[in-house]
Amino acid sequence: MADNIRIFTAISIPANITGQIVSHLPEWKTQLKFQRWVDPRDLHITLHFIGDTSISTISDIKQAMTEAVSRSSVFPLELSNLDIFGRKDQPSVLWLGLKEIPESLLQLHDKLGQSLHSAVGFTSETRPYRPHITLARKYAANETCTPEMLQSLSSPFLQHQTTFDVNRITLYRTRLGERPMYEPLVELELNK
Repeated sequence: MADNIRIFTAISIPANITGQIVSHLPEWKTQLKFQRWVDPRDLHITLHFIGDTSISTISDIKQAMTEAVSRSSVFPLELSNLDIFGRKDQPSVLWLGLKEIPESLLQLHDKLGQSLHSAVGFTSETRPYRPHITLARKYAANETCTPEMLQSLSSPFLQHQTTFDVNRITLYRTRLGERPMYEPLVELELNK
């Protein structure tokens, strides 16, 4: 299976927003005892996780992405509070959410899923789409990770610029064990 690579499509986070996140990481890391923190160069919002795929399908995937972006225009996203997946006493993932999920994002997600299905037989997940930026994994503290704690740690971050325009989508390759772990393979711009 040497010709297979693990890939996903995503919205990359612009440098100014990544900088805002990075400036708050020392406080978050001190207060929230997660074992593995995401390299800031790997911050993104996943659109579709495609998984292990033959390198030979990349051109078909690029074509599917081209079709989806040709029917999508630039739109804004606004980041919101820190949140978790998993139990409060043992969360599996720390993430930043969106203030709201705009219809433009849902349409892009849907169009891309349909194009990928037509091009390479990709099947979207059946659970609802929950766009977010993963920050850390594997909580390792004894105290519960409460909503109040997450709200308190989010407040200083939300005083800064947290809105950005989504103007492109990226196809990433996962390189397990490397930093950064995600390598951009294809980047396509949305309509202005």
